[in-house]
Amino acid sequence: MGYELMARERTRGRTVLPVAFAVLLAVAAAAGAQSATIYSCVANGRTYTGDRPPPECFNSDIRELNRDGSLRRVIARPLTPEEQKARALEVKRKAEEEEKALAQRRRDRSLLEAYASEQEIDVARTKALVSSNEVVKRSQFRLDRMEEERKRLAEETEFYKKRETPEKIKRALASNEQERAAELKIIKEAQAEMQRINERFDADKKRFRELIAQGSQAAQRTY
Repeated sequence: MGYELMARERTRGRTVLPVAFAVLLAVAAAAGAQSATIYSCVANGRTYTGDRPPPECFNSDIRELNRDGSLRRVIARPLTPEEQKARALEVKRKAEEEEKALAQRRRDRSLLEAYASEQEIDVARTKALVSSNEVVKRSQFRLDRMEEERKRLAEETEFYKKRETPEKIKRALASNEQERAAELKIIKEAQAEMQRINERFDADKKRFRELIAQGSQAAQRTY
């Protein structure tokens, strides 16, 4: 068990030890009353030994020994600020990896419970694409109508080559262009949604195949 790293301070001619180390001394004193224990460490190139943790050992690993010299345990030295930061980052990384693995197991379980075969995934994909396909069809139909209207307006402007085109026709052409741009945007968004749906089902199908190959059991259907 590590103890807090603090440099010894000298205050009014006496040595002040880190609080955690002082607690360790108190615990060692209490334990010493019940069992024979030796504490030893190497600090500044020297070996320090005592029936209580030597003050010189506050920043070193301490070996807790039985009276026969056998090792009972090692009390690790306190971590430096850099080591504490590195340990905290490592703990965070492991926690994130565990959470990611847990989320993947949940997704795998849901996938296996939802589908009994790859064919069922394809059927689900087709159903998911219906709405976006309908959006594209409706917008394309409107675009075709707009194109017919645009051609008609263009033919009308032919009568005004040598004079000013009426404002009514100008406004109609501008409106036609704005509506056409709006429908093209709708189609683009629907196609992007279709791409996302296909990518999701592609990933599900690939993972489903992997899980089955690993011996996982898919949903059972009773027909």
